[in-house]
Amino acid sequence: MKIIAITGGIGSGKSVVSTVLRKLGYAVYDCDSRAKRLMAASEEIRRELREAFGAAVLTADGGAIDSRELSRRVFGNAEALARLNGIVHPRVRSDVRLWAEAQGERGVVFVETAILHESRLDEIVDDEWQVTAPVPVRVERVMRRNGLSEAQVLARIASQSRYITANPIVNDGVEAVLPQIMSRLSDLGQ
Repeated sequence: MKIIAITGGIGSGKSVVSTVLRKLGYAVYDCDSRAKRLMAASEEIRRELREAFGAAVLTADGGAIDSRELSRRVFGNAEALARLNGIVHPRVRSDVRLWAEAQGERGVVFVETAILHESRLDEIVDDEWQVTAPVPVRVERVMRRNGLSEAQVLARIASQSRYITANPIVNDGVEAVLPQIMSRLSDLGQ
């Protein structure tokens, strides 16, 4: 089985590509939502987060993660972000492996992630489909979706690494995405 990463910066349109693939019948692992579920379900992760960042990153009863407080403590702090990633990323990689094995004889499965290299998921995938869009389009999408200011979105874009691959999927709102996906699937023999 091949595991293909769908990657790109915030607002690039990874979710659009993932949605199309799901509608075409392909299995897609969404790292963001699965990581949140893993963090919510694991008492061990919550304990490690409390030890690393203090009790304030958990709700008053200690049963859930206060994602706003955790984000506040790690955004813009490379050391804190590295601690968080050291807690969460190994578990996500393990979960991706288990999930892929459970997909049976599908031939190809996909993993949507904004941080392919930082999370070391690049070590377990067979190929990468990078999704791109011009920065102004990305800023507008994220401002509309997340209610952030332009400066906040630009800061998030700037904080993401720049691994550029040849022949990205362009999701600029002008070029059709479906033919690009179908061409890549054809290249895989799908």
